Amino acid sequence: MEYYSSLDSSQLNADVPTLFEIISSNQLESLLSPSLRYVLVHYANKFPHLLLKVVNNFDELNLFLRTFVEWYFIKYWQGSFTENFYGLKRVSHTPLAEEKFQTKKVSELIPSVIEERRKLSTTQVLASVFEITGTAYLTEKFNYWYDIWYPMYITKQLETNKDDVWRKKIELKAKIFFVKYYPLVLGAFRAGNLISTLSFLGGKTYSPSSITHLFRINYARLNQYDYSSHEHKIKDKGNHKNSVSPPSNLAIIIRILKRYFAMPSWRVIKLLLGTFFPAAIFTLKFLEWYNNTNFAQKIAQTQGNTLKSILPTPSSILKYDARKKKGYQSSEYCPLCKEKISNPAVIETGYVFCYSCIYDYLSKSHKIVAATKNLRINGDENKSDENIATEPEQSHIDLELGGRCPITGKKLLGCRWSTLKGEWKIEGIRRLIL
Repeated sequence: MEYYSSLDSSQLNADVPTLFEIISSNQLESLLSPSLRYVLVHYANKFPHLLLKVVNNFDELNLFLRTFVEWYFIKYWQGSFTENFYGLKRVSHTPLAEEKFQTKKVSELIPSVIEERRKLSTTQVLASVFEITGTAYLTEKFNYWYDIWYPMYITKQLETNKDDVWRKKIELKAKIFFVKYYPLVLGAFRAGNLISTLSFLGGKTYSPSSITHLFRINYARLNQYDYSSHEHKIKDKGNHKNSVSPPSNLAIIIRILKRYFAMPSWRVIKLLLGTFFPAAIFTLKFLEWYNNTNFAQKIAQTQGNTLKSILPTPSSILKYDARKKKGYQSSEYCPLCKEKISNPAVIETGYVFCYSCIYDYLSKSHKIVAATKNLRINGDENKSDENIATEPEQSHIDLELGGRCPITGKKLLGCRWSTLKGEWKIEGIRRLIL
């Protein structure tokens, strides 16, 4: 349909749809059965006792359901379900279909006469239903059989023997005949559809497929007459005939069944076919567009919610960090050496230490923090920072552990690792004058 908006409307026939509209409806129609099969298979994995038989007989059940739905739409809307979604219909080919008769203007003057003549006959309705549901079902079955029997044919497993029963011989010959001539029939059918499509594109015919061309079926757009004919009409109660004799018991039962069962059921079916199914088709097209355009990913990128890398796995050290820690209370004692503060100095986080203590701690902070966490894992937490710093160095220590406040653990901007000297470059320590 996106192609239709870019065409020149002044050069288009107002009654005959374009090939792009018909192709769009056919593509949408081809998505219905696979989508329904996918949904059933998905829920059959969760509820196999309820849906397993339905999935195993999906082709036949889908054929029955689709045939009823397409028959309803062709019978009452002159077009298939997807064609009605795109505002298209099928009409019988009449001499008034030629452009020289200007059918559009005539139908505006006397729409009832033109539309009644263009209504599909019973044969055309059956042919349309067969084209939509029957050809798809037969093609799928034939392709399945061909995929099974062709390897058997080329490996000569279908050859008859003298000892075979005559029924088996006939069956094997039928399979050989099918494998030989099915590709030819399928190719001829597709070639006929291609020729009809090119003729429709060139304006020579108004039938885009070979079946519609054989049964003289054209395509047209839905007009005001089609919509007005489906509006709810108020029944005239005065036209009912007065019955002289009282109704029989059978007539009363039929009237009750019709009023309280048949009519409500038919209204529910019409509501589902006219409202729920088009809404489902719209949802299907929206999801198709949503997945093809990566719309969700674009929205997430604009909001900054996307992660450009995979999240790291949680470390085993996190369980020790999650433990409750005693809150630090400021006093006149240094948090590192536990003695009275001499030569006080403050760091970026606002905590006060002895100048020598905090400087020595930051210069060896990566070793002290790594050793402290190892002691926590081993269960020994009684050693002091000085004893920890004098322990043998490990082969590899993460530098990200260093340059942090000993109280809060926050990264200090004034502490940077110098790769040339192999030591911490410490800045940001401010002496306090008391």
